[in-house]
Amino acid sequence: MSASRISDAIYRRYALSLGVLLSLFLFRVAAQLLQFLHPVDLLPPFESWQSGALPYGWLLFSQLLIVAVFSRILMLFAKRTLVGDRKVGKWLLSTGATYGTIMAFRLVAGLTFASEVHWFAVKLPTLFHLVLASFLLTLGHFHYRFGHDRVTNRISLREVATWCVYPMVMLFALLLYYQLPRYGVNPTVSSYMAAMVGGFGLITLFELILPYRREWLPTREEVRTDLIFIVLVQVLLPNLLSLLSVVWLQGFFAHHNWEIHIDWPHQSPVWIQMLLMMFTADFFRYWLHRSMHTWIPLWRFHAVHHSVQKLYWINVGRFHPIDKALQFVCDALPFIVLGISRDVLMLYFVVYSIKGFFQHSNVDVKLGWFNYLISGPELHRWHHSKRVKESNTNYGNNVIVWDILFGTFFFPKNKEVGDLGLLNREYPTGFIQQMKAPFIQGLDKGT
Repeated sequence: MSASRISDAIYRRYALSLGVLLSLFLFRVAAQLLQFLHPVDLLPPFESWQSGALPYGWLLFSQLLIVAVFSRILMLFAKRTLVGDRKVGKWLLSTGATYGTIMAFRLVAGLTFASEVHWFAVKLPTLFHLVLASFLLTLGHFHYRFGHDRVTNRISLREVATWCVYPMVMLFALLLYYQLPRYGVNPTVSSYMAAMVGGFGLITLFELILPYRREWLPTREEVRTDLIFIVLVQVLLPNLLSLLSVVWLQGFFAHHNWEIHIDWPHQSPVWIQMLLMMFTADFFRYWLHRSMHTWIPLWRFHAVHHSVQKLYWINVGRFHPIDKALQFVCDALPFIVLGISRDVLMLYFVVYSIKGFFQHSNVDVKLGWFNYLISGPELHRWHHSKRVKESNTNYGNNVIVWDILFGTFFFPKNKEVGDLGLLNREYPTGFIQQMKAPFIQGLDKGT
Protein backbone atom coordinates (compact mmCIF):
# COMPACT_ATOMS: atom_id res chain seq x y z
CA MET A 1 0.00 0.00 0.00
CA SER A 2 1.31 3.47 -0.84
CA ALA A 3 2.20 5.72 2.06
CA SER A 4 -0.33 8.33 0.92
CA ARG A 5 -3.24 5.97 1.65
CA ILE A 6 -2.25 5.29 5.26
CA SER A 7 -3.75 7.74 7.73
CA ASP A 8 -1.64 10.00 9.91
CA ALA A 9 -3.24 8.44 12.99
CA ILE A 10 -1.91 5.00 12.01
CA TYR A 11 1.58 6.36 11.47
CA ARG A 12 1.43 8.12 14.84
CA ARG A 13 0.38 4.94 16.68
CA TYR A 14 3.22 2.90 15.21
CA ALA A 15 5.71 5.76 15.67
CA LEU A 16 4.73 6.05 19.34
CA SER A 17 5.10 2.30 19.96
CA LEU A 18 8.44 2.10 18.17
CA GLY A 19 9.63 5.28 19.86
CA VAL A 20 8.95 3.87 23.33
CA LEU A 21 10.81 0.65 22.47
CA LEU A 22 13.76 2.56 21.01
CA SER A 23 13.87 4.80 24.09
CA LEU A 24 14.05 1.76 26.35
CA PHE A 25 16.94 0.37 24.34
CA LEU A 26 18.70 3.77 24.36
CA PHE A 27 18.38 3.76 28.14
CA ARG A 28 20.17 0.40 28.26
CA VAL A 29 23.00 1.66 26.01
CA ALA A 30 23.43 4.90 27.95
CA ALA A 31 23.21 3.27 31.40
CA GLN A 32 25.74 0.59 30.51
CA LEU A 33 28.13 3.17 29.04
CA LEU A 34 27.78 5.33 32.16
CA GLN A 35 28.56 2.37 34.44
CA PHE A 36 31.61 1.62 32.31
CA LEU A 37 32.97 5.19 32.34
CA HIS A 38 31.79 6.55 35.70
CA PRO A 39 29.84 4.04 37.86
CA VAL A 40 26.99 5.36 40.00
CA ASP A 41 25.16 3.59 42.84
CA LEU A 42 21.72 4.39 41.39
CA LEU A 43 22.12 1.88 38.53
CA PRO A 44 23.03 -1.82 38.54
CA PRO A 45 26.77 -2.49 38.15
CA PHE A 46 28.35 -2.73 34.72
CA GLU A 47 28.57 -6.55 34.81
CA SER A 48 24.78 -6.79 35.15
CA TRP A 49 24.26 -5.13 31.75
CA GLN A 50 26.06 -7.65 29.58
CA SER A 51 26.42 -11.41 29.25
CA GLY A 52 30.04 -11.35 28.13
CA ALA A 53 29.25 -12.98 24.78
CA LEU A 54 30.98 -10.00 23.10
CA PRO A 55 33.77 -7.73 24.35
CA TYR A 56 32.20 -4.46 25.43
CA GLY A 57 33.80 -2.50 22.60
CA TRP A 58 32.17 -4.70 19.95
CA LEU A 59 28.93 -4.75 21.92
CA LEU A 60 28.81 -0.96 22.07
CA PHE A 61 29.50 -0.74 18.33
CA SER A 62 26.63 -3.13 17.56
CA GLN A 63 24.32 -1.24 19.92
CA LEU A 64 25.05 2.08 18.25
CA LEU A 65 24.48 0.49 14.85
CA ILE A 66 21.09 -0.83 15.99
CA VAL A 67 20.18 2.61 17.38
CA ALA A 68 21.11 4.24 14.06
CA VAL A 69 19.03 1.80 11.98
CA PHE A 70 16.03 1.96 14.29
CA SER A 71 16.23 5.76 14.45
CA ARG A 72 16.14 5.88 10.65
CA ILE A 73 13.04 3.67 10.64
CA LEU A 74 11.40 5.90 13.23
CA MET A 75 12.20 8.95 11.08
CA LEU A 76 10.41 7.35 8.12
CA PHE A 77 7.33 6.94 10.29
CA ALA A 78 7.60 10.55 11.43
CA LYS A 79 7.74 11.69 7.78
CA ARG A 80 4.85 9.33 6.82
CA THR A 81 6.95 7.87 4.00
CA LEU A 82 7.41 4.21 4.96
CA VAL A 83 5.66 1.86 2.51
CA GLY A 84 4.46 -1.57 3.67
CA ASP A 85 5.73 -4.79 2.10
CA ARG A 86 4.07 -8.07 3.14
CA LYS A 87 7.15 -10.19 2.35
CA VAL A 88 9.24 -7.96 4.61
CA GLY A 89 6.47 -8.19 7.19
CA LYS A 90 6.49 -12.00 7.18
CA TRP A 91 10.26 -12.08 7.55
CA LEU A 92 10.23 -9.56 10.40
CA LEU A 93 7.41 -11.36 12.20
CA SER A 94 9.03 -14.79 11.96
CA THR A 95 12.43 -13.40 12.99
CA GLY A 96 10.95 -11.38 15.85
CA ALA A 97 8.86 -14.33 17.09
CA THR A 98 11.86 -16.70 17.01
CA TYR A 99 14.16 -14.15 18.63
CA GLY A 100 11.58 -13.32 21.32
CA THR A 101 10.89 -16.98 22.08
CA ILE A 102 14.59 -17.74 22.52
CA MET A 103 15.02 -14.75 24.82
CA ALA A 104 11.90 -15.66 26.81
CA PHE A 105 13.32 -19.16 27.26
CA ARG A 106 16.65 -17.63 28.30
CA LEU A 107 14.88 -15.50 30.91
CA VAL A 108 12.89 -18.43 32.33
CA ALA A 109 15.97 -20.66 32.27
CA GLY A 110 17.97 -18.02 34.14
CA LEU A 111 15.26 -17.80 36.77
CA THR A 112 14.97 -21.58 37.14
CA PHE A 113 17.15 -24.46 36.00
CA ALA A 114 20.13 -22.64 34.46
CA SER A 115 20.71 -19.95 37.08
CA GLU A 116 24.31 -21.14 37.52
CA VAL A 117 25.15 -20.44 33.86
CA HIS A 118 26.20 -16.80 33.44
CA TRP A 119 24.67 -16.29 29.97
CA PHE A 120 21.29 -17.33 31.34
CA ALA A 121 21.67 -15.75 34.76
CA VAL A 122 22.17 -12.12 33.64
CA LYS A 123 18.61 -10.83 33.33
CA LEU A 124 18.99 -7.22 32.18
CA PRO A 125 20.46 -8.07 28.73
CA THR A 126 17.68 -10.60 28.20
CA LEU A 127 15.00 -8.04 29.00
CA PHE A 128 16.43 -5.63 26.46
CA HIS A 129 16.70 -8.39 23.87
CA LEU A 130 12.95 -8.79 24.36
CA VAL A 131 12.61 -5.04 23.70
CA LEU A 132 14.45 -5.49 20.38
CA ALA A 133 12.25 -8.48 19.51
CA SER A 134 9.18 -6.34 20.24
CA PHE A 135 10.52 -3.65 17.88
CA LEU A 136 10.87 -6.22 15.09
CA LEU A 137 7.38 -7.59 15.74
CA THR A 138 5.79 -4.13 15.74
CA LEU A 139 7.56 -3.14 12.53
CA GLY A 140 6.66 -6.49 10.97
CA HIS A 141 3.02 -5.99 11.92
CA PHE A 142 2.98 -2.66 10.06
CA HIS A 143 4.52 -4.15 6.92
CA TYR A 144 2.24 -7.17 6.95
CA ARG A 145 -0.92 -5.20 7.66
CA PHE A 146 -0.37 -2.43 5.14
CA GLY A 147 1.41 -4.26 2.35
CA HIS A 148 -0.02 -4.93 -1.11
CA ASP A 149 -2.92 -2.45 -1.09
CA ARG A 150 -4.94 -4.30 1.54
CA VAL A 151 -5.69 -2.03 4.48
CA THR A 152 -8.07 -4.57 6.04
CA ASN A 153 -5.56 -7.42 5.91
CA ARG A 154 -4.86 -7.46 9.62
CA ILE A 155 -2.97 -10.13 11.49
CA SER A 156 -5.58 -11.76 13.69
CA LEU A 157 -5.05 -12.67 17.31
CA ARG A 158 -5.53 -16.30 16.25
CA GLU A 159 -2.65 -16.10 13.77
CA VAL A 160 -0.34 -14.67 16.41
CA ALA A 161 -1.49 -17.29 18.92
CA THR A 162 -0.64 -20.21 16.60
CA TRP A 163 3.04 -19.19 16.83
CA CYS A 164 3.08 -18.39 20.54
CA VAL A 165 0.97 -21.08 22.25
CA TYR A 166 3.47 -23.97 22.14
CA PRO A 167 6.55 -22.21 23.58
CA MET A 168 4.55 -20.22 26.12
CA VAL A 169 2.75 -23.28 27.56
CA MET A 170 6.06 -25.15 27.78
CA LEU A 171 7.71 -22.18 29.52
CA PHE A 172 4.74 -21.84 31.88
CA ALA A 173 5.03 -25.51 32.92
CA LEU A 174 8.78 -25.17 33.49
CA LEU A 175 8.25 -22.01 35.49
CA LEU A 176 5.73 -23.79 37.74
CA TYR A 177 8.08 -26.73 38.19
CA TYR A 178 11.02 -24.58 39.26
CA GLN A 179 9.33 -21.74 41.10
CA LEU A 180 6.86 -23.62 43.33
CA PRO A 181 9.60 -25.21 45.51
CA ARG A 182 10.57 -21.67 46.53
CA TYR A 183 7.15 -21.41 48.17
CA GLY A 184 7.45 -24.62 50.15
CA VAL A 185 6.13 -27.06 47.54
CA ASN A 186 7.87 -30.46 47.32
CA PRO A 187 10.67 -29.83 44.79
CA THR A 188 10.09 -33.04 42.84
CA VAL A 189 6.77 -34.85 42.80
CA SER A 190 4.43 -32.03 43.88
CA SER A 191 5.98 -29.39 41.62
CA TYR A 192 5.98 -31.93 38.78
CA MET A 193 2.26 -32.57 39.27
CA ALA A 194 1.58 -28.83 39.43
CA ALA A 195 3.45 -28.33 36.15
CA MET A 196 1.45 -31.17 34.57
CA VAL A 197 -1.92 -29.86 35.77
CA GLY A 198 -1.07 -26.34 34.61
CA GLY A 199 0.03 -27.62 31.21
CA PHE A 200 -3.03 -29.89 30.86
CA GLY A 201 -5.35 -27.04 31.75
CA LEU A 202 -3.89 -24.62 29.22
CA ILE A 203 -3.79 -27.18 26.41
CA THR A 204 -7.42 -28.12 27.11
CA LEU A 205 -8.36 -24.44 27.01
CA PHE A 206 -6.57 -23.88 23.71
CA GLU A 207 -8.20 -26.97 22.19
CA LEU A 208 -11.53 -25.25 22.84
CA ILE A 209 -10.62 -21.73 21.69
CA LEU A 210 -7.93 -22.48 19.09
CA PRO A 211 -8.80 -25.90 17.59
CA TYR A 212 -7.01 -27.24 14.53
CA ARG A 213 -10.21 -29.01 13.47
CA ARG A 214 -13.49 -28.56 15.33
CA GLU A 215 -14.65 -32.02 14.23
CA TRP A 216 -11.78 -33.47 16.29
CA LEU A 217 -13.23 -32.29 19.60
CA PRO A 218 -13.89 -35.44 21.69
CA THR A 219 -17.21 -36.77 22.88
CA ARG A 220 -17.87 -37.53 26.55
CA GLU A 221 -17.65 -41.26 25.91
CA GLU A 222 -14.25 -40.85 24.23
CA VAL A 223 -12.98 -38.77 27.13
CA ARG A 224 -14.15 -41.39 29.65
CA THR A 225 -12.30 -44.14 27.78
CA ASP A 226 -9.19 -41.98 27.38
CA LEU A 227 -9.16 -41.23 31.10
CA ILE A 228 -9.07 -44.96 31.83
CA PHE A 229 -6.03 -45.29 29.56
CA ILE A 230 -4.37 -42.24 31.18
CA VAL A 231 -4.82 -43.54 34.73
CA LEU A 232 -4.05 -47.21 34.17
CA VAL A 233 -1.54 -47.19 31.29
CA GLN A 234 0.10 -43.78 31.47
CA VAL A 235 0.29 -43.24 35.23
CA LEU A 236 -0.01 -46.49 37.21
CA LEU A 237 1.79 -48.84 34.82
CA PRO A 238 5.04 -46.77 34.43
CA ASN A 239 5.20 -46.19 38.19
CA LEU A 240 4.72 -49.90 38.86
CA LEU A 241 7.34 -50.80 36.26
CA SER A 242 9.77 -48.28 37.78
CA LEU A 243 9.32 -49.72 41.26
CA LEU A 244 9.60 -53.34 40.16
CA SER A 245 12.58 -52.73 37.88
CA VAL A 246 14.54 -50.86 40.56
CA VAL A 247 13.90 -53.57 43.17
CA TRP A 248 14.64 -56.42 40.75
CA LEU A 249 17.74 -54.83 39.23
CA GLN A 250 19.22 -53.98 42.62
CA GLY A 251 18.73 -57.56 43.76
CA PHE A 252 19.99 -59.01 40.48
CA PHE A 253 23.20 -56.94 40.43
CA ALA A 254 23.83 -57.55 44.13
CA HIS A 255 23.37 -61.31 43.70
CA HIS A 256 25.83 -61.47 40.80
CA ASN A 257 28.20 -58.83 42.23
CA TRP A 258 27.78 -56.79 39.05
CA GLU A 259 28.47 -53.10 38.75
CA ILE A 260 27.72 -50.80 35.86
CA HIS A 261 30.57 -48.57 34.72
CA ILE A 262 29.26 -46.21 32.04
CA ASP A 263 30.43 -42.63 31.87
CA TRP A 264 27.59 -40.19 32.37
CA PRO A 265 28.13 -36.47 33.02
CA HIS A 266 26.55 -36.56 36.48
CA GLN A 267 28.33 -33.30 37.41
CA SER A 268 26.95 -31.39 34.43
CA PRO A 269 24.01 -28.99 34.84
CA VAL A 270 20.65 -30.72 35.10
CA TRP A 271 19.34 -29.26 31.84
CA ILE A 272 22.37 -30.54 29.89
CA GLN A 273 21.86 -34.04 31.31
CA MET A 274 18.17 -33.80 30.45
CA LEU A 275 18.90 -32.89 26.81
CA LEU A 276 21.44 -35.71 26.53
CA MET A 277 18.90 -38.11 27.96
CA MET A 278 16.23 -36.86 25.56
CA PHE A 279 18.31 -37.33 22.40
CA THR A 280 19.66 -40.70 23.57
CA ALA A 281 16.26 -42.06 24.62
CA ASP A 282 14.72 -40.87 21.37
CA PHE A 283 17.30 -42.84 19.39
CA PHE A 284 16.14 -46.10 21.00
CA ARG A 285 12.47 -45.08 20.85
CA TYR A 286 12.85 -44.27 17.15
CA TRP A 287 13.93 -47.81 16.28
CA LEU A 288 11.34 -49.39 18.55
CA HIS A 289 8.61 -47.22 17.02
CA ARG A 290 9.77 -47.97 13.50
CA SER A 291 9.78 -51.71 14.28
CA MET A 292 6.24 -51.44 15.58
CA HIS A 293 5.14 -50.22 12.16
CA THR A 294 7.07 -52.78 10.13
CA TRP A 295 6.89 -56.00 12.21
CA ILE A 296 3.34 -57.36 12.35
CA PRO A 297 3.47 -58.93 15.87
CA LEU A 298 4.44 -55.56 17.35
CA TRP A 299 2.13 -53.60 15.06
CA ARG A 300 -0.93 -55.41 16.42
CA PHE A 301 -0.28 -53.88 19.86
CA HIS A 302 0.68 -50.49 18.45
CA ALA A 303 -2.48 -50.45 16.31
CA VAL A 304 -4.42 -49.63 19.49
CA HIS A 305 -2.71 -46.24 19.54
CA HIS A 306 -3.40 -45.69 15.83
CA SER A 307 -7.05 -46.64 16.12
CA VAL A 308 -8.04 -43.06 16.98
CA GLN A 309 -9.65 -41.20 14.10
CA LYS A 310 -9.07 -37.75 15.56
CA LEU A 311 -6.31 -36.24 17.68
CA TYR A 312 -6.71 -34.37 20.96
CA TRP A 313 -4.31 -34.27 23.90
CA ILE A 314 -6.00 -36.76 26.22
CA ASN A 315 -5.89 -39.65 23.74
CA VAL A 316 -2.08 -39.50 23.74
CA GLY A 317 -2.33 -42.14 26.47
CA ARG A 318 -4.22 -44.68 24.37
CA PHE A 319 -1.60 -47.44 24.33
CA HIS A 320 -1.83 -51.15 24.94
CA PRO A 321 0.03 -52.02 28.19
CA ILE A 322 2.50 -54.23 26.29
CA ASP A 323 3.27 -51.35 23.92
CA LYS A 324 3.77 -49.01 26.89
CA ALA A 325 6.00 -51.51 28.70
CA LEU A 326 8.27 -51.79 25.65
CA GLN A 327 8.53 -48.00 25.54
CA PHE A 328 9.51 -47.97 29.22
CA VAL A 329 12.32 -50.45 28.52
CA CYS A 330 13.72 -48.11 25.86
CA ASP A 331 13.33 -44.62 27.28
CA ALA A 332 13.24 -44.81 31.09
CA LEU A 333 14.75 -48.08 32.29
CA PRO A 334 18.29 -47.54 30.89
CA PHE A 335 18.57 -44.21 32.69
CA ILE A 336 17.21 -45.61 35.94
CA VAL A 337 19.91 -48.31 35.69
CA LEU A 338 22.53 -45.61 35.09
CA GLY A 339 21.49 -43.90 38.30
CA ILE A 340 20.45 -40.63 36.69
CA SER A 341 19.47 -38.17 39.41
CA ARG A 342 15.83 -37.60 40.27
CA ASP A 343 16.14 -33.93 39.29
CA VAL A 344 17.16 -34.90 35.75
CA LEU A 345 14.43 -37.52 35.44
CA MET A 346 11.71 -35.18 36.70
CA LEU A 347 12.78 -32.36 34.38
CA TYR A 348 12.81 -34.85 31.50
CA PHE A 349 9.29 -36.02 32.33
CA VAL A 350 7.99 -32.44 32.54
CA VAL A 351 9.26 -31.65 29.04
CA TYR A 352 8.36 -35.15 27.78
CA SER A 353 4.78 -34.91 29.06
CA ILE A 354 3.94 -31.38 27.91
CA LYS A 355 5.54 -32.08 24.53
CA GLY A 356 3.59 -35.34 24.24
CA PHE A 357 0.27 -33.73 25.03
CA PHE A 358 0.95 -30.99 22.49
CA GLN A 359 2.04 -33.57 19.92
CA HIS A 360 -1.40 -35.18 20.06
CA SER A 361 -3.33 -31.97 20.67
CA ASN A 362 -6.07 -30.48 18.56
CA VAL A 363 -4.52 -27.03 18.93
CA ASP A 364 -3.70 -25.04 15.81
CA VAL A 365 -0.01 -24.32 16.36
CA LYS A 366 2.84 -23.38 14.05
CA LEU A 367 6.44 -24.31 14.86
CA GLY A 368 8.15 -23.04 11.68
CA TRP A 369 11.74 -24.21 11.41
CA PHE A 370 11.44 -25.91 14.82
CA ASN A 371 9.64 -28.69 12.90
CA TYR A 372 13.12 -29.77 11.84
CA LEU A 373 14.10 -30.29 15.49
CA ILE A 374 10.94 -30.99 17.51
CA SER A 375 8.48 -33.80 16.88
CA GLY A 376 5.45 -31.55 17.19
CA PRO A 377 1.78 -31.73 16.20
CA GLU A 378 2.27 -30.54 12.61
CA LEU A 379 4.48 -33.59 11.96
CA HIS A 380 2.71 -36.11 14.19
CA ARG A 381 -0.64 -35.67 12.43
CA TRP A 382 0.91 -37.20 9.32
CA HIS A 383 2.10 -40.14 11.44
CA HIS A 384 -1.56 -40.87 12.26
CA SER A 385 -2.74 -40.68 8.66
CA LYS A 386 -4.88 -43.57 7.41
CA ARG A 387 -2.58 -43.79 4.38
CA VAL A 388 0.22 -46.23 5.24
CA LYS A 389 2.90 -44.36 3.24
CA GLU A 390 2.20 -41.25 5.28
CA SER A 391 1.82 -42.93 8.68
CA ASN A 392 5.10 -44.86 8.32
CA THR A 393 7.00 -41.59 8.85
CA ASN A 394 7.86 -39.14 11.65
CA TYR A 395 8.57 -41.76 14.31
CA GLY A 396 10.36 -39.30 16.61
CA ASN A 397 9.00 -39.05 20.11
CA ASN A 398 10.58 -35.83 21.40
CA VAL A 399 12.86 -34.79 18.56
CA ILE A 400 12.68 -35.40 14.81
CA VAL A 401 16.41 -35.47 14.03
CA TRP A 402 16.57 -39.27 13.82
CA ASP A 403 13.82 -39.27 11.18
CA ILE A 404 15.77 -36.71 9.18
CA LEU A 405 18.98 -38.75 9.46
CA PHE A 406 17.35 -42.10 8.62
CA GLY A 407 15.04 -40.92 5.85
CA THR A 408 11.60 -41.13 7.46
CA PHE A 409 10.90 -37.40 7.80
CA PHE A 410 7.66 -36.30 6.09
CA PHE A 411 6.35 -32.74 6.04
CA PRO A 412 4.61 -31.77 2.77
CA LYS A 413 4.12 -28.05 2.22
CA ASN A 414 0.73 -26.42 1.65
CA LYS A 415 -1.12 -29.67 2.36
CA GLU A 416 -3.18 -30.94 5.28
CA VAL A 417 -3.55 -34.49 6.50
CA GLY A 418 -6.67 -36.39 5.49
CA ASP A 419 -8.43 -39.16 7.41
CA LEU A 420 -6.70 -40.59 10.46
CA GLY A 421 -6.73 -44.08 11.95
CA LEU A 422 -6.65 -47.65 10.71
CA LEU A 423 -7.86 -49.25 7.50
CA ASN A 424 -10.52 -50.98 9.57
CA ARG A 425 -12.92 -48.14 10.40
CA GLU A 426 -14.82 -50.47 12.75
CA TYR A 427 -11.85 -51.23 15.00
CA PRO A 428 -13.16 -51.49 18.60
CA THR A 429 -12.83 -48.36 20.74
CA GLY A 430 -13.68 -49.53 24.27
CA PHE A 431 -10.93 -50.17 26.81
CA ILE A 432 -11.59 -53.88 27.35
CA GLN A 433 -12.09 -54.49 23.62
CA GLN A 434 -8.80 -52.78 22.81
CA MET A 435 -7.01 -54.93 25.37
CA LYS A 436 -8.18 -57.99 23.41
CA ALA A 437 -7.78 -56.54 19.89
CA PRO A 438 -4.05 -57.32 19.34
CA PHE A 439 -4.76 -61.02 19.77
CA ILE A 440 -7.29 -61.07 16.92
CA GLN A 441 -5.31 -61.54 13.72
CA GLY A 442 -6.01 -59.05 10.94
CA LEU A 443 -8.40 -56.93 13.02
CA ASP A 444 -6.48 -53.74 12.25
CA LYS A 445 -7.16 -54.34 8.52
CA GLY A 446 -10.78 -55.35 8.93
CA THR A 447 -10.21 -58.93 7.91
